[in-house]
Amino acid sequence: MTFGRDPIRRKLMRIILLTSGAVLFVTCASFFTFEIFTFRGTSIRQLDTLGKVIGSSSTAALAFDHATDATETLSALRAEPHIVAAALYTPDGRIFARFPGTAPDEHFPAAPAATGSKITWTAVSVFQPVMQNSRELGTLYLRADMGAMFERLQLYTVIVGLVVAGSLLVALVVSQKLQAEISGPISELAQTARAISERRDFGVRAVKRGDDELGTLTDAFNHMLTQIHQQEQGLRDSETRLRAVLNSALSAVVVTDDIGKIIEWNARAEKMFGWSKAEALGLNLQETIIPRQHHGGHSAGMRGFAEHGHGAVRQWPVEMSARRRDGSEFPVELVIHPLMAGSVRTFCGFVTDITERKRAAAEILELNQQLEERVSERTVQLEHANKELEAFSYSVSHDLRAPLRHIDGFATMLVAHCQGSLDATGVRYLTVITDAAKRMGTLIDDLLAFSRHGRVELSWGIVNLDTLIEEVLRQLQPESTAGSRVITWRIQHFPQVWGDGSMLRQVFLNLIGNAIKYSRPREHAIIEIGVHEVNDAELVVFVRDNGAGFDPKYAGRLFGVFQRLHSESEFEGTGVGLANVRRIISRHRGRTWAEGAIDAGATFYFSLPRGKGATNSPFGPSIIPA
Repeated sequence: MTFGRDPIRRKLMRIILLTSGAVLFVTCASFFTFEIFTFRGTSIRQLDTLGKVIGSSSTAALAFDHATDATETLSALRAEPHIVAAALYTPDGRIFARFPGTAPDEHFPAAPAATGSKITWTAVSVFQPVMQNSRELGTLYLRADMGAMFERLQLYTVIVGLVVAGSLLVALVVSQKLQAEISGPISELAQTARAISERRDFGVRAVKRGDDELGTLTDAFNHMLTQIHQQEQGLRDSETRLRAVLNSALSAVVVTDDIGKIIEWNARAEKMFGWSKAEALGLNLQETIIPRQHHGGHSAGMRGFAEHGHGAVRQWPVEMSARRRDGSEFPVELVIHPLMAGSVRTFCGFVTDITERKRAAAEILELNQQLEERVSERTVQLEHANKELEAFSYSVSHDLRAPLRHIDGFATMLVAHCQGSLDATGVRYLTVITDAAKRMGTLIDDLLAFSRHGRVELSWGIVNLDTLIEEVLRQLQPESTAGSRVITWRIQHFPQVWGDGSMLRQVFLNLIGNAIKYSRPREHAIIEIGVHEVNDAELVVFVRDNGAGFDPKYAGRLFGVFQRLHSESEFEGTGVGLANVRRIISRHRGRTWAEGAIDAGATFYFSLPRGKGATNSPFGPSIIPA
């Protein structure tokens, strides 16, 4: 049984009335059933008692065969209106007397049945033996109709109908009063839910009417509204943030369904393609931004996703052309990501206008070509300049050395020629001329070497520093053993390196030679040569002495050309050696620096880089394990 869309108030009223009616029906049916069975039992007992009375009164008539007396006895049943038939049967089964005399023969059995009673919906019949001193004189038959029962049932029906009508009326009145206690809060909840659904106002709350189940339902409903409100607000905030992100993106964001219909279109897409969001939503990509020549590829890609879960393009991004609203095409970079939400597939495309990138790439290509041409021109110029510099160096070496040799030679000849006639001052002047010419020759040699170190191409190879240092020490042995002083050497083990052996030999010649020279004032000199640090970045080598040292504030000038911190009268030199060291180490992509203090010795450092690209070594690192 259903009530369709009836309001709950009417449903409750119907339920109450139907329940009350069902209870009344069951009660009345039970009452009527009880009444029928009770009446039938009573009728059988009354009829049995009446039979015993009539039977006792009929013994004499049966014994003396007086049929008239028997008929009069049966006539006494006239006082019982529901007795429709009565008869006395002789022992041999024939009717001896009957009542009423006008009753049709079919009301009387042709022969008596077994002793007992028989009941139907219309009548009750009894057969009783008529006994006298244990002798059966005959059989009494009585039959009564059920009219009295039907009369009582009719009366009861009227009474029950009035009672049922009154009960239902009372139930109706009571249900109207009570159903408001249930349907009222539920109706309010329904109205609140309807208002929220229509106005989307999640700030509305239902009024709690009590602490029963409906009150609990109201609390749960209000709590659910609070959660929905919070989630709705969170979704709105998230959507606002997402919208802001999409609209601030530098790429056009286009989202389509699985058949290519546009369902999302950000501000950059509006500006890039010329379609507003309202115009683009619902259109197909082929109608808006895909050029005609790409329609086939787009359709094939959509079919591939539908059939296999992937398109023809496996590596994103891809470069292609796109179409503006005015029909013009421009280059773009495209990335597409399929998105699954349950069984619904959508596609999110990120489109970047690469017109400027293409223009910049073309300009860069053109600039590279121009740069290559300039480099080629500059290379030719540099080669020409190197040749001129080599010619100049040769000219300097030849043209300057010849006059110096003449000055030195003729000064020496003049000393020998005028040895007896020159005084001490003249000899001293000629000696100064000779020494100056020799220093000028040394300076020319150092300058030529400095120039050559910057021009000569490095010859790369594996260099054993231990062997190289031994060779340098043998070459400098005359200087290190001159005089009466003692030099203590402290030399560490070195790894093999990748570099130019002759250039690195010049570095150690200059640094160790300086250590020997500037420790000359010490009776006991200590010179250390070792590895300061080895790491993933570089190898740091040092040469330390306990000689004259230098003022730390002039450390930055040490590696410049012609930079000297001591007078020539203290220590000879041209000021080019350390400049050569810096140039050689710089060409090995290394660093040079120094530490020292006046009269407390000095330490000179240089580094050789490690790692890929440190030099043009085919092995990568510039340090080779020993």
